[in-house]
Amino acid sequence: MTLHNVKTFKASVASAIAAALMLTSVTSFAAPLPEKDFVTQPVGHGVYELAYDGQAKVLFAASAPSFDKDKTQGKIYKLDLEDLTGTGVIETSRRAFATALDEENHLLYVGNTLEGSVTLIDTRTGKELAVIQLADTSNPKEIAHTREMVLDKQRHRLYVSGVVEKGIVWVVDTEKRQLITTLTNMGEYPTGLALDAQKNRLYVVNGRNELIAVDTTTDKIVSRFTVEPEKKHFFLNIALDSKNNRAFLTDPDLPKVLVVDINTGRVLDHIDVTNSLAVLYNEKRSEVYVTHRNAKLISIIDSKTYQLKNSIATNAMPNSLALSSDGNVLYASIKQDEKVAKDRPDYVLKITLDKL
Repeated sequence: MTLHNVKTFKASVASAIAAALMLTSVTSFAAPLPEKDFVTQPVGHGVYELAYDGQAKVLFAASAPSFDKDKTQGKIYKLDLEDLTGTGVIETSRRAFATALDEENHLLYVGNTLEGSVTLIDTRTGKELAVIQLADTSNPKEIAHTREMVLDKQRHRLYVSGVVEKGIVWVVDTEKRQLITTLTNMGEYPTGLALDAQKNRLYVVNGRNELIAVDTTTDKIVSRFTVEPEKKHFFLNIALDSKNNRAFLTDPDLPKVLVVDINTGRVLDHIDVTNSLAVLYNEKRSEVYVTHRNAKLISIIDSKTYQLKNSIATNAMPNSLALSSDGNVLYASIKQDEKVAKDRPDYVLKITLDKL
């Protein structure tokens, strides 16, 4: 998940965008594989997060086609899992950024970043079932923006980070389809979320070096660590390896991915890559996947050795990642540079991992 182009992020990420133009240790390995070796498909404008539906054999791609005030609608593109051809478009009343899928119940949750809400869609009919308003809308200029979402199917909860200075995480009851509580004291600008449903833990990272763990049975903070307190980090995304008690954290200002012990907050290791955005852990293949937005790279990393196994050079800027249920196929949304975005659609890339 990924960078949302909202005002709260622009100042914090501006230097990272510039720094990402320069490759670091990635270039010391074998040359990146060219995008032309993989399946790609143009989709539309403003594509952000992806959701993999193995039952329906569909990849959903959320889109916010325009940031104009009078063009607030969104789209959910439906793509064939094999060749990525379009199989339909779901229109949404609000712009679509984040995604969380309840595959068994045919429900797709869509984060409406700018409106501070979540839209619920029936994936079989494409019908918009509900819009759950999370942020206070009494002052349109100060609406708290949503960002990351994670779904706890066992406890019927959806967690949504609220990117505000006095950070919050909204908790939605997915059976009642309503906001039931707001977790406060989440630090400055909470961004990425990760869930360990088996251990009843929600992990939150924020713009002030913090890794926070919340007990999902009580909604109470059970641990709070400042990662590398001697440095300044603005963490964007987190991928969790709960079996090995570690998390992979990206800071777009840092030409590394941090590997952190979730029980102590101690940095276990650094993965030497260029400045990173999205991160995803694949337990089945013991791999970590990272997008490097302005470097136009996707890295495939051995999670045991922290060494780069492969990389893919893209023609535009890789953003979000999604993984097939068997762990063998990786999908990435690729965004066009703002200079050409009006003329060229964003697209999706498919990487068959066991063929690399």
